[in-house]
Amino acid sequence: MFADRERVYVREVEVPAAGGVGTARAIAHAYSVFATGGQEIGLRQETLQTLMAPAVPPLRGFHDECLDSEWALSLGFQKPGRGSPFGHPGAFGAPRWGGSFGFADPESGVGYAYVMNRMSAGQGVEPREEALREALYGVIGRPVG
Repeated sequence: MFADRERVYVREVEVPAAGGVGTARAIAHAYSVFATGGQEIGLRQETLQTLMAPAVPPLRGFHDECLDSEWALSLGFQKPGRGSPFGHPGAFGAPRWGGSFGFADPESGVGYAYVMNRMSAGQGVEPREEALREALYGVIGRPVG
């Protein structure tokens, strides 16, 4: 409930670049810069290490009551967790509204993006995206977990 003064969920949500538009190639390239150390943009290693650090759970935990799901957020990015297993623990990315998803996995050196031309009707993980991501990790020989 948005009007509940005890629980102000809307202001606690972190969504980087919500509504952003980009091609899969452009999004994957942006994340690959982070996944390969960030030298191209002058990213300091301390910043990259901070992005790769585990998410700190909010006071009420990672469960989002508005979306009725569990997801870990840190510094405006989604982190791998029980509610959304992707990449290695140091990975970080943007939530997949409607099925699209992008992330950086510095441990594997992977910048990843999956976009769709229309939103998925289902909730949660888009099956085609999940299959593609699993195939990618199978090909590069860097199993997750």
